[in-house]
Amino acid sequence: MKLRDAKSDTAAPWVERETLVEATPEEVWEALTDEDLLVEWMGPEVELDPTEGGEIAVRDGDDERAGTVETVEENERFAFTWSRPGEGESFVEFTIEALPGGSRVTVVETPIASAATDTAAGSAAVAAGGWESRLARLRHSLRLAPVA
Repeated sequence: MKLRDAKSDTAAPWVERETLVEATPEEVWEALTDEDLLVEWMGPEVELDPTEGGEIAVRDGDDERAGTVETVEENERFAFTWSRPGEGESFVEFTIEALPGGSRVTVVETPIASAATDTAAGSAAVAAGGWESRLARLRHSLRLAPVA
């Protein structure tokens, strides 16, 4: 898994995580956009209308995020904004790249803010750990081992 985090000198902290899976882009797309599959790796309660302008809601105990689907490019790119109640919004983008024998899945989460703040940097650090574990669960839910 490739890990890359925001630099403190950027305008807004961001987090990027990447994983390689032995799954077709179509299989990955289904895992990203099907509510029944999302609960296996994103959170125990997920509601998603996977169309541009559709809504997304992810609940895990007391943690809840809700937002709006921004981009739908089947088997290639899926993006949405989301936020926790009372917190700033983030832009989340998944890209899927076909590779021989599998796919590369990359997620980038960028807080939407006018300027970087300690709070935004802290949110980026929390997001970093969250996406790492979510991508591990995604690989597991696809029942596939990472590609070398």
